[in-house]
Amino acid sequence: MMKKIVYCTLSFIVLAACHQKPTSTAQHHETQQKAKAELITQVDCFADTHEILSRISQESSIQQLSAANTAVKKCTPKLNNTQIYQLLESTDLMYQRFLTTASGDESMEGLNAYGYAKAYPENAKDLGYENAAIIKKTLPQRDQYLIDHIGKQYIQFLDIGEGYFELKQNPQYAVDMFVPYLPKAEALFIQRMAKDNSDILYSDAAIAIPWQELVERALFWEKYIQQYPKSYFIQDAQLLFKEYEYLSFMGSDNSDTFGFANGHYFVETKEVKPALLWLAQQPHSKLSEKAKLFLKHTSNYYPDWKQDEYDKQRDSLITLLQLTPSDFHRDCHRAALCKNSP
Repeated sequence: MMKKIVYCTLSFIVLAACHQKPTSTAQHHETQQKAKAELITQVDCFADTHEILSRISQESSIQQLSAANTAVKKCTPKLNNTQIYQLLESTDLMYQRFLTTASGDESMEGLNAYGYAKAYPENAKDLGYENAAIIKKTLPQRDQYLIDHIGKQYIQFLDIGEGYFELKQNPQYAVDMFVPYLPKAEALFIQRMAKDNSDILYSDAAIAIPWQELVERALFWEKYIQQYPKSYFIQDAQLLFKEYEYLSFMGSDNSDTFGFANGHYFVETKEVKPALLWLAQQPHSKLSEKAKLFLKHTSNYYPDWKQDEYDKQRDSLITLLQLTPSDFHRDCHRAALCKNSP
């Protein structure tokens, strides 16, 4: 009797196992087919969206641009990181083509004259320019069309100084379209770039933002490099840190941080010293230590240095603080990503 029970039990287990195997195989096959379908969808989506973007030109309508952006929005969640970066660059090129103007690039002419009259009507009047509405009517039809759509579909019209204005893709585009689908380090990079590049950094070789903001940007990039050393954008982050670090202490051609007279350094701009004093108080920062060195060095008396030895004074600070002058082979101040300079 016992043998029969054991035999029946074993038979039941074997039969159960036999019934389970096809189910398991079917599930595995179904999973493989689903993964294959998702991969095909991903490839098709990426290729199709690229094709849609490539069709946008300086003759396209705002409706066509909107349709392209809708395609990007639908496709991006299905892509891997590498594909997202490629698509991000493609959208930037798409906007460059779409926003190509025909009225020339000279300061205070064409679209630039319209921008100046729109932003500074009293100054423009004093200079003998018509009002913005009249100037607009003299522009090519395409330029007038683009003006009518400023603020729509991420089209930005930015005053870049010296009588120049630029039609460009608003860097917030990358934040809205791509950031939700990227890793934290890369998402943070793009968010910060979009924030900082919503307006200009330089105007006529002068720094166009408050010095406090300048040192805060330097501090941000120092911490970013420390926290995300393997970021996809680490090389550009390092360039940004070196540039903001240099500007914080040395300024730019038309925004000097210091002068020199009678053996003493003196601060050229009142906002510089408070910003560097703030920086010197920040914890866990090599940048903070350099701020302390700068403040100490510039407070000393140098009786042997002549007033006209500016290069000597400047070089002594660069050496002391181990600064790297800006390398402008990459432009990191116009969009959400850095680009090679023309």
